[in-house]
Amino acid sequence: MVLYHAAVTLVPEMYPLVSMGQTGVTFFFLLSGFVLAWSMNPKTTKRQFYWRRFARIWPLHALTALAAVVLVFATQGDQSVPQLLASLLLVQGWLGDQHWVYAYNGVSWSLSCEAFFYAVFPFLAVRLARLEPGKLFRVGATVFVAAVSFIAVLLALGPGFDWGALFYTFPAFRIAEFIVGVCLAIAMRKGWKPRFGIGVGVAAAIGSFLILEIVDGIAPWHTAGPLAGALCIPGYALLIAAYADRDRCGGRPTFASSPAMVKLGEWSFALYLVHELVLRTALELGPESLAERAAFAVVGIAISIPLAGAAYTFFERPLEARLRNRASSRGPVAEPAEKTGSFAEPAPERTLTEASARG
Repeated sequence: MVLYHAAVTLVPEMYPLVSMGQTGVTFFFLLSGFVLAWSMNPKTTKRQFYWRRFARIWPLHALTALAAVVLVFATQGDQSVPQLLASLLLVQGWLGDQHWVYAYNGVSWSLSCEAFFYAVFPFLAVRLARLEPGKLFRVGATVFVAAVSFIAVLLALGPGFDWGALFYTFPAFRIAEFIVGVCLAIAMRKGWKPRFGIGVGVAAAIGSFLILEIVDGIAPWHTAGPLAGALCIPGYALLIAAYADRDRCGGRPTFASSPAMVKLGEWSFALYLVHELVLRTALELGPESLAERAAFAVVGIAISIPLAGAAYTFFERPLEARLRNRASSRGPVAEPAEKTGSFAEPAPERTLTEASARG
């Protein structure tokens, strides 16, 4: 995603090489559903769940939105207070108009989708947790087919309309990826074990990119964006399942489980929210030639990584912990399930590193 935004912002000549990067949002939404379902706990009430999700994403979102306000003011950008309020309230993804969806810190549109996913998760989890793995896979497959068919039909019936711009950021459409992630996690919690390793998962993800090359030849890329993302669902789901199974079974460490990658994983949310602001600032400095713009992109990325680390260490993590502790100090951590309306089955004995770090 970082390279994709670097191309969009500074080096459009690089776009054909990294255009698949926009499907990283699909992976993120799948992983979000998987991690929430993988780590859900029967002692967590809906109220606790919503507060923890708020503590997890909103403070850093608000901080980066403030940074975006400063950037817009400094560059005399044409953005309004209502647009800022829509962003802060995380409703911009529903508005359709790209001037609103991408206002201020443009990448925060995905948090608008996440806020919707969080809102429905407790109710969704209750129903899906009652199903056995076979039915869960049928639900996931149905959701996948429905998403692909829906956008494919729209592309066929109205090829001149920019369906991609509308549905790429539309929460009600993107929830398909989240639901598949939830189904996969619950199936694994109930004992399903993939009969393939990481090699197959990686191959499946790469195979998704090959499929997208065909899609790119059929429809304009800006129009086919949501279709491309939906087509990546199976490949990314297999990749997540393979890594989750290895983590659960205590397999040999991989590159993804190295200390450096784990640290980058902890910083990933902060990196996502700060990198485009840094790249936009670099653009405002006026690089003109390809070499200058490429150099500014490299420097921008290099600055974004330690900046994200600092944001995580000194703001995101301590403020989240403080908000969670404040909620816990107001009452018992959990009450009996029948009194609180908890929504999850017991958590698995071994959780993913990702779940324990970001849950």
